[in-house]
Amino acid sequence: MKLLLTSFTPSTEHDCELEKLVGKPLAGIKMAYIENAYDVYNDEATLIEGREILKQKGYNFERVDLRKWKDDNTGLRELLASKDIFLLTGGNPYYLRWLMKLTGADAIITDLVKQGKVYAGASAAAVVAGPTLRFFDELDDPNAAGEIIWDGLNLTPIVLVPHVDNADFGEGCRKSGERCKQAGYPTQCITDAQAFLINGDEHRVI
Repeated sequence: MKLLLTSFTPSTEHDCELEKLVGKPLAGIKMAYIENAYDVYNDEATLIEGREILKQKGYNFERVDLRKWKDDNTGLRELLASKDIFLLTGGNPYYLRWLMKLTGADAIITDLVKQGKVYAGASAAAVVAGPTLRFFDELDDPNAAGEIIWDGLNLTPIVLVPHVDNADFGEGCRKSGERCKQAGYPTQCITDAQAFLINGDEHRVI
């Protein structure tokens, strides 16, 4: 498995690690950019800013709006299989997890990552990559989802705990991480500037 789990959009240092994971220079990497965790917020300006950052860095990305595949996911596997990386933004993890199940994107992405594609998830999407979404419900409302799904994608057995140094919601993230640990889940905390890299047996904070 190849994963890069962050608190925010990958930094320049993280971009270099993504190049290594894929084995291509940044401009040659084909990316599926999935913003749907952010659907629950009425904040188009932040989404536009995120896209501009990727453009300025030279990413070759295509926005994939999973809402378009809710009624018929024919062609979704083919589209995602044509990409090297799936970059998923932060937002509400419960909403994202539900939409992924509804469209079948969860099974498709999990299968493709097992085949060697790279999963890059920020904040909520980093949590979704792990085994459980439990204990994060004080930070995000599970009822934003059409169905509450507590299981993550299980791309890693480790629960990623983002934003632990954030002035606004770091305390809540740390509390969620402690509750996960008490429940027996292995956890990895990262600050807003850090990322957790998984490349097979290699696990490290960068």
